[in-house]
Amino acid sequence: MPKILSSKKGVSPLIATILLIAFAVALGSVVMNWGLNLDLGKSADKCRSIEMKLREIDSAEACFGGFGQNGYINFVIDNTGTDDISGLAIWIVGDKGTRLFELDSILIKKDSLYDKKDKEVSYDFTAYGNINQVQFIPKAKAEQATEICPKNAVKTEKIGACSQ
Repeated sequence: MPKILSSKKGVSPLIATILLIAFAVALGSVVMNWGLNLDLGKSADKCRSIEMKLREIDSAEACFGGFGQNGYINFVIDNTGTDDISGLAIWIVGDKGTRLFELDSILIKKDSLYDKKDKEVSYDFTAYGNINQVQFIPKAKAEQATEICPKNAVKTEKIGACSQ
């Protein structure tokens, strides 16, 4: 009686090729993720020496004032790093949207305070809604350009009304 099914056991060449490709892709993605998270650190990385803290203003780390389109935010930043801060990007998250405000013309010397109480950081309450969070992102001077330092950012959710 002839055998209809052969007793050969194994993986077909097509399935073996697919398995090898899947293994190579998985191994490649693991190595890429590991490499991206590896901090080799440039010797001229200016952001390494940038560090800052927010000081409290009336039990809040930032305060707001004004109404509607005439809103503003005040804050006090303490430069605790070993280098000067050459600007700030302020990202304000509201109920209806976000606002990015750039302070490029400021210089916060190391071991000094920056007290912002002049209503320059404007915020439109009608367009963006109530403030949920404020993130302060420092900038460092690197040769001729200014480098933004998002890893050194400081967030606050303790936001209160400014006392007049």
